[in-house]
Amino acid sequence: MQAKTLNSEIPEHLLWQRFKEGDSQAFGQIARKHYRILFNYSTKFTKDRELIKDCIQDLFLELWERRENLSSTPVVTIYLLKSIRNNLLKKIRKEKSRNDNEDFDTELSFSDGISIESSIIEGEIFQENEHHIRKLLSQLPKRQQEIIFLKFYNSFSNEEIADIMEMNRQSVANLLYRAITHLKVNWFTVARLLLILLIR
Repeated sequence: MQAKTLNSEIPEHLLWQRFKEGDSQAFGQIARKHYRILFNYSTKFTKDRELIKDCIQDLFLELWERRENLSSTPVVTIYLLKSIRNNLLKKIRKEKSRNDNEDFDTELSFSDGISIESSIIEGEIFQENEHHIRKLLSQLPKRQQEIIFLKFYNSFSNEEIADIMEMNRQSVANLLYRAITHLKVNWFTVARLLLILLIR
């Protein structure tokens, strides 16, 4: 007799509840569904792919071991992104302290080269200006890069970004405004496109 499989369309909060109750299929579905976004998000902080894989694996192992004590969460993706961000920061700090005695910048180093999906900036404009967009974004302060990535690459709201980055909503709005202003000063076309997306 074949094991019963879960419906792939089941709402996330129900999957999470079943996972908390010890349903291994629900846990596997959560892991498969979110692995890519967790990996892609992590690559914005470090280029060490093995460290990223270890961090994601540790996160899911920890979740399974602590499943009965986890709180209910209506937005699983945000919960996981917030968790991987914190875990990755701890691991990077630990590696830094192990390798040398230099002070580690408490602001997570957000790597250059944020990619913007072609669905954000469509057609010829994107094709012609993608290189310039990447270059301008790489010049932004680290937190502004991260906010731009979450806002325009993953379509999170300011409130959701604040939750992931453990900031208040107004701080997110302020940093987003500064990022857009920087882009506007350096390249009006990019800023205009991002502002259009921002007010949608």
